[in-house]
Amino acid sequence: MVELLLKENETRLMMNNEIEIKKRITLKAEEMFNKYGCTKVTMEELAESLGISKKTLYKHFANKEHVLKEIIYSNKCAVDSFIETLLADDSMEFIEKLKRFMKFIANQTSKMDSLLITDLMKNHPDFWNDIQEFRNKKAHSNLSTLLQQGIKNGIFRKDIHADVLVLGYVGAIHNLITPETLAELPISANQVFKELMKILFEGIFTPEGRKKYKTSIIVKDNYGETII
Repeated sequence: MVELLLKENETRLMMNNEIEIKKRITLKAEEMFNKYGCTKVTMEELAESLGISKKTLYKHFANKEHVLKEIIYSNKCAVDSFIETLLADDSMEFIEKLKRFMKFIANQTSKMDSLLITDLMKNHPDFWNDIQEFRNKKAHSNLSTLLQQGIKNGIFRKDIHADVLVLGYVGAIHNLITPETLAELPISANQVFKELMKILFEGIFTPEGRKKYKTSIIVKDNYGETII
């Protein structure tokens, strides 16, 4: 019985170690791909930067496309987890929820300025199309939920046509926040998103909602930031 428990613990530790190594590889790869572009980074350079052997790297990832797939999957999971948890939190004031939502999406949008995104568009269209499909789908469902909650809480006007706003938002995200369009603008992806949100929300606030939004203050806390 004792030997069985020891063996199970050893197996669990080995599995946890393998998961940790895979996570380290993914995080380092994303960092390097964002900085240099995925095309210019070799598997050998990735292994060297991690201080591991190529054998260990190839044990976890068959090739660079496999690494890219894992990076995209991890980012999708992170976005889903944060947004779903945020929107489902009934204890949070809606203004706080709205600002957290906007800040998170703005941070995600800033990634559009990276060489990784440009590289995916040019050299890995299947991956890029997958990202675009995910962005459009989530933008539609998440904003729809946010608008409904805002109307219910008296922050957004009841007479707005939510479907039209959502389609406009999705269209703006799809067509404006892309490497090609951003290259023609003198501001960052993060700034473009903030301008879009300013245009979108300024027109749909109730008088009380606008007052609450403009007078709320962002302060730091262990969660990230809160609104008071």
